[in-house]
Amino acid sequence: MSYLFPLANGTELGVVSAGTNITIANGVVSSTGGGGSTVGTWVPTIAVATAGTITLTVNSANYAKMGQQVICYFDVTVATRTGGANPNTLTMNGLPFTSIAGVVVAGSLVVTIFQNLNDSQSYITGTVIGSSTSVPLYTIHNATDNTRLTYADVQVTPAPTRLVGTINYISAS
Repeated sequence: MSYLFPLANGTELGVVSAGTNITIANGVVSSTGGGGSTVGTWVPTIAVATAGTITLTVNSANYAKMGQQVICYFDVTVATRTGGANPNTLTMNGLPFTSIAGVVVAGSLVVTIFQNLNDSQSYITGTVIGSSTSVPLYTIHNATDNTRLTYADVQVTPAPTRLVGTINYISAS
């Protein structure tokens, strides 16, 4: 794809020319080769460090990939929690694409809705590291410190923990 400069006028941002794997039809630019766009579903899981199991009910989990940019959406509820020790940290796994290699931080997770955690969290976040399909989860307890989210923080009863959020990262391909 080539971009022709300068800008044509105040209403045009530039001109895109069709080339290899690029088509323009009815004003819509599409890519059929590498670097194109895909959408789909993925299966998020929660891993417990050292020992323990947390199973999830996936209410929805979708992604959109444009080139190497991946945006994942998730809405999960804790179904079961067994065999873990309270300080064991949690990681969300199952990203649909491996993140880019050679970087420390390839993206981030933000939980926009969380319900029924065992402590007073102010927010939940995470960082996608390079060459990975997982996100270590972090939280702020009582607005005083940034720590890893732990097994003790999630619950099944009296009401299950629910997490809804977005993960943005750069994929390896």
